[in-house]
Amino acid sequence: MRKGTKWTLWILGLMLAAIFINFFMNLYSFAYALITVLILAFMGWGFLAKLKNDVRQHEDHHKRMHDSAMDDMDQYKR
Repeated sequence: MRKGTKWTLWILGLMLAAIFINFFMNLYSFAYALITVLILAFMGWGFLAKLKNDVRQHEDHHKRMHDSAMDDMDQYKR
């Protein structure tokens, strides 16, 4: 397992444990705040994954169009 994944799983486990402990200790506002932080972290992670995917799609499209234009020029020169 990669080091980054291991740290992510540890942090996720500690966050979930902290949420359950806070509910058990009747500290509901702190538990809900931790849930909100967890949700925002997942939303940010999803946003970054989508952004990375969009950039990759744009680069692939640009590369395909450039290669197509070069092929058309080579075919015309022959």
